Amino acid sequence: MNLEKFTVGKAIYLIIAAVFFYVLILFLSDGNKIISVLSQIQFELYIGILSLSILTLLIQGWKYKVLLSKLDLNLNFKECFLIHTAGLAMMITPGGSGMIISNYILKKRTGHSISSTIPIFIYDRWLDIVVLTTIIGILLYWNNFIASQIVFVIGLILTGFIFFVFKNSVGLDLLNKILLKTRILKKFVVNSEEFRDSVKKLTPPKTMISLLLISFLTKLVPMIAVYLVFDLFNLNIDFFTTNQIFLTNQIIGNLSFIPGGIIIIETGLLGLIVHIGTDFSVAVMLVLLIRILTFWFPTFIGFIALKVVLTKR
Repeated sequence: MNLEKFTVGKAIYLIIAAVFFYVLILFLSDGNKIISVLSQIQFELYIGILSLSILTLLIQGWKYKVLLSKLDLNLNFKECFLIHTAGLAMMITPGGSGMIISNYILKKRTGHSISSTIPIFIYDRWLDIVVLTTIIGILLYWNNFIASQIVFVIGLILTGFIFFVFKNSVGLDLLNKILLKTRILKKFVVNSEEFRDSVKKLTPPKTMISLLLISFLTKLVPMIAVYLVFDLFNLNIDFFTTNQIFLTNQIIGNLSFIPGGIIIIETGLLGLIVHIGTDFSVAVMLVLLIRILTFWFPTFIGFIALKVVLTKR
């Protein structure tokens, strides 16, 4: 399985599409206004904000280590961080299928079957959806955006549906049928007994609560970072509004199954930022800086981690 060739090939197409879209929205902006905005931004502060992306990756690595430890996979933190972060390279594929890389590497490292480790990926996604839905629900108290209301309802439905798939044999059979119909994923068909054994180890109430708390931290740090990006433009937009805009579109992008939510997230962010009264050219720069912070930079780090992991192999 040539992971590097697969991910790099996908990345090229995504980058071309992204560059085309970014050039287009910059072209539609006021050039003089863009220059003026750029001259006012303190980019040394933005570089500092980027360090929060590293902190987020470290917390995610810690969460991944905790998940692995529940299945008696006691890798050190460095290995857990590299394997999980390498999976971010798959943010460039439909659905951000990091499970393909992470589970493949994990199998090579530990000898454990993919059937026993794939529950980690599903459970991790479920924890994220629970936390994001909860945060969106709380933020609706400050701004009752229609998009946020829709995302909140969808999040509640997904929370129940994914947990059903995770805990029941009917859901597992559905997962296997999906895998069998996908050429690339056929080899990942799940052994039911191994899958259920892992699920039992991951879902005790105490374990669930601790992982939900860690999942909250993985969302809180980016929320702070996004607020600080808004603050670079002196827009006086509060923490709750900035992150309702960000998280709502983050979820919409993930649900779209378009690689990285590219164009979907950018368009949604741009629309809501302009909707709250921000100048279009300023909004364009905000969107670009937020996407570098929350997507392009972590994906770049993911490719570095993937290179390191595959070199060690």
